[in-house]
Amino acid sequence: MPISKNQKISIIIPCHNAERYLSQTLGSVLDQSLAPHEVIVVDDGSTDSSLDIARRFETAFAGLIHVHSQRSGCASRTRNLGASFASGDALMFLDADDVLAPDALEALAEALFACPGGVAACSWQRLELVDGTWRSGPASCAPRRQDQDVLAAWLIGWYHPPCSILWSREAFQEAGCWDEAATLNDDGDLMMRAFIGGIQMVEAVSGTAYYRRLPKGQISLSGHRYTYSGLAGRLAIIEKVVRLLEEQRRVDNYRPEISRAFGLIAADAAWRFGALCEQARRRSREYAPSLSIRAKGLLNRLRREPAAARQIPVAAQGLGEEIRFGLDRAREVLDSSFSATTITDAKPSKQVDRPEVSVIIPVYNRAHLLQRTIESVLGQTFPHFEVIVVDDCSGDDPASVLAKQGDRRVRYFRQPRNCGVAAARNRGLREARADLVAFLDDDDEWFPEKLALQVELMNRSPENVGLIYTGVESVFSDGSRSVQIPSARGDLYRELLVRNLLHGGGTNIMMRRNVVTTIGFFDETFPAIEDYDYWLRVSRLYKVDYVDMPLVRYNDHDPSRGNGKETRRSTKIKANLEARKQFYRKHGAQMREHGLAHLFLVDSAHRHLTPGWDDVNGARRLALQACLLAPASREVRDVLKKLFVPETLRGFVRKRRNWLNNRCNRSGLRKFIS
Repeated sequence: MPISKNQKISIIIPCHNAERYLSQTLGSVLDQSLAPHEVIVVDDGSTDSSLDIARRFETAFAGLIHVHSQRSGCASRTRNLGASFASGDALMFLDADDVLAPDALEALAEALFACPGGVAACSWQRLELVDGTWRSGPASCAPRRQDQDVLAAWLIGWYHPPCSILWSREAFQEAGCWDEAATLNDDGDLMMRAFIGGIQMVEAVSGTAYYRRLPKGQISLSGHRYTYSGLAGRLAIIEKVVRLLEEQRRVDNYRPEISRAFGLIAADAAWRFGALCEQARRRSREYAPSLSIRAKGLLNRLRREPAAARQIPVAAQGLGEEIRFGLDRAREVLDSSFSATTITDAKPSKQVDRPEVSVIIPVYNRAHLLQRTIESVLGQTFPHFEVIVVDDCSGDDPASVLAKQGDRRVRYFRQPRNCGVAAARNRGLREARADLVAFLDDDDEWFPEKLALQVELMNRSPENVGLIYTGVESVFSDGSRSVQIPSARGDLYRELLVRNLLHGGGTNIMMRRNVVTTIGFFDETFPAIEDYDYWLRVSRLYKVDYVDMPLVRYNDHDPSRGNGKETRRSTKIKANLEARKQFYRKHGAQMREHGLAHLFLVDSAHRHLTPGWDDVNGARRLALQACLLAPASREVRDVLKKLFVPETLRGFVRKRRNWLNNRCNRSGLRKFIS
């Protein structure tokens, strides 16, 4: 089989009170025809004997099975913890009650080898408890049409559970990892984000995974799908999918499925949660395609497919044979000579030790300045961090600068080619292991208390605060300095639609890592202001706070030495103006909805008049656009006068106005009128 000999597969098993099933799960993994590189069990504070069972397997298969223990109370967080410890090239997230057929891993690995950078899926069945035995049953999901892409099918009920999915590490990182705020359908959320990001899924030709349906009385996340929190969580995930598709201007391709997804939630909420039901119905109507489009789509499907093949069928109904995979191996381990004393004397399960903050520094041709920047991080009073330096294919040698530091907290990654600062920051986000992320440009500096004060504020803030910034001390090329103290906090979305309030955001911002699973990554298509775009997207769903003192030094001058060409991208006028056009195309609908588009256009018009650029025609076009949107606006009138009324005429009008005011003052007429 075409499987790379060097391909390493890590199986990650989150576990909480799974003593009834964990041994069979581990046994089925050990019986695979293709052995995994490692099995990582992360116990989430179990109060039954789950941890003892995991330790028995770890002792019996030392070097293969690794047990970690940390209470998080969140399956998604536990999976992310396991992924941070995994060293494999491919990852499988196996629940502690799932079972794999002996050929499942080999079939998935073969499929993934043919789809590098993607995900592989094998067939799956459910496990049902019947008369004391666990029997296989058909997959309990909606069927998928043959003409339907995976995202469209997933939106309306077709899916693969995590036990039937093998991720390439690249795909998992590209998708942004598990959303630790998702209360339900977190696996669907992760998969749909992957599909929206362009990650391909290939289906294996063999292999089966078994997803256990727990009997009544035992807790299962799927059992919460009809509670208020479960329905609200499902609604939030579909809203997230819609938002991500809108940002890519692809939402029209999925309107029927989006409308139906909202409709399914409305149906489940009917008669129990009226307000939630009405909200979902309203969204369903909003995305419903017109009758003519629906009729056209139906006719196209009927022409393309014969009647007998209009759906990819699920397995035939009814229960099959008893599934005993892994039971014999489990019994062998649990009944072996490993006594309780042996397990008790064994090394305690490893505690998860992760940094609290990931510091991301993109660097490009500034190795001579990097040491100053790195030293400002290593000199922080808050010590629990990692530094991720992403080299955007520099022509100098930043790696040698880092090697001199000799600090194990510093991790270095080199991009295969120069892709820009947004791609470098995204690489850092994908490599980040901490719950908090802080950004720092490669020529700026932090004051020693910066991390400590931001972490303290973040820990005191509610979860809906996703971003914290600080004051900035700017240093200019002539040696002068200025200080900006922040004053805007809370819901800043409307303000940020008009202008960027977060000066120095590439250096002074800290945010929650989990924001990425909701917002996505930096938009790598922007030639400039990619950070402004990202802060705006964050502020749409999260509140913003600040530390009201300058904690960073922003070096606002050309710091390059040698070639004299490297400058801050945001100061390159042409790139900035092109980026603002793209920004308006992307966010213009929201600007117009809030009645603020004319203010953004006026600001852009003024930027076209920047000395050295002086694009009067471009400024006039933007001013006329703004006039069409808000003809009575004072800002629009002012810019129209500046652009269309000659300076001589404006000067004459000013002189006549001043002369008239003086005459009125001398004659007392103004006092009489007032």
